[in-house]
Amino acid sequence: MQAALNFFADFFSFRTFVSLDVLRVVYALGAIGMPLMAWGVWLWLGRFQLWKWMRGTAADATRRVVPKRWRLTGILLFVLCFLCMELMWRMMFEFIIAYLQMRDALQWLAHHAGMP
Repeated sequence: MQAALNFFADFFSFRTFVSLDVLRVVYALGAIGMPLMAWGVWLWLGRFQLWKWMRGTAADATRRVVPKRWRLTGILLFVLCFLCMELMWRMMFEFIIAYLQMRDALQWLAHHAGMP
């Protein structure tokens, strides 16, 4: 009973963080869920006639104006940008997790060195 009370006291006083587990879940949701959600919205928009007309008009104009090699270059640049965004998403979470681990290590050192 005392251990449960200590856990809740530490939790509500922010001495115990749940953020590492939460960060891992949020990272997975962002890295996997957001591209899937964007694709789902793209498919959902395909139900609307205005969206179909806009896509068709834009595709026709692109085929007439932009040479094929530049269209391929655009697709490759899009894929490269997507991969860079995924990498930056990963790095951002790695920095946050590293910060929290350093904080835990410093607290452990302070506790074992006899500091308040």
